[in-house]
Amino acid sequence: MFTQTWNRDHYTFSDGFPQAQRENYHPLPQPPSQPPYQPAPPPIPTESKPTLNSSPSTPEPPGGLKIVHLPRDCLNRFLTIAKVNTARNRETCGLLLGKDRGSKYVVTTLLIPKQHSTSDTCTMDEEELILQVTEERGLITLGWVSYASSCFMSSVDLHTHSAFQRMLPESFAVVCAPTSVPNFGIFRLTDPPGLGLILACNAKEAFHPHPDSPIYTDAERGHVQMKDISLEIVDIR
Repeated sequence: MFTQTWNRDHYTFSDGFPQAQRENYHPLPQPPSQPPYQPAPPPIPTESKPTLNSSPSTPEPPGGLKIVHLPRDCLNRFLTIAKVNTARNRETCGLLLGKDRGSKYVVTTLLIPKQHSTSDTCTMDEEELILQVTEERGLITLGWVSYASSCFMSSVDLHTHSAFQRMLPESFAVVCAPTSVPNFGIFRLTDPPGLGLILACNAKEAFHPHPDSPIYTDAERGHVQMKDISLEIVDIR
């Protein structure tokens, strides 16, 4: 999962938080079924997921958010990239970059930054290279993706994502967990109350509890929609 270290110069991914953190998860109504991952990565999910406040012809995102189009094969392509690290019991992280198309955002690029990792953390290095890529290509950061053993967001993930979502309300987090059920999740902080609660949290410990409130929820059944569109891979490791 994508998380931020308490060293403000780095971003880190983490996968080791107690089950109690899941109590802060607030699912949207009528969760869709999750198709399993396949050994040879086909596009997933195989069917478009329903969105809130939507009709077949004119889907509208909740809360005034712009719709974000995410390439349908993004998750499996990321898992293919992460396969080497996964075999070595190491985590992998990536950034989802894209364009503002006026009425919507479109993810066009999966960026794999320079990084160092362990079995449960992954920290991006040389972040100036990320800035160089985004500026040269005219891209913005729309979200992040990571590999994990369980499909949920830890307290560290929540703090990291709060920085993304404060800058861009449509920002989202993707967690790929092939051995878990569900096997992937696309999340965002609730707003309110989640974003405000996390931004106001001053806990010093990396992993810590938060108030028993609906802090984060599903985005793939909200404003993020998977589409059959192209995706560029930029690996700068």
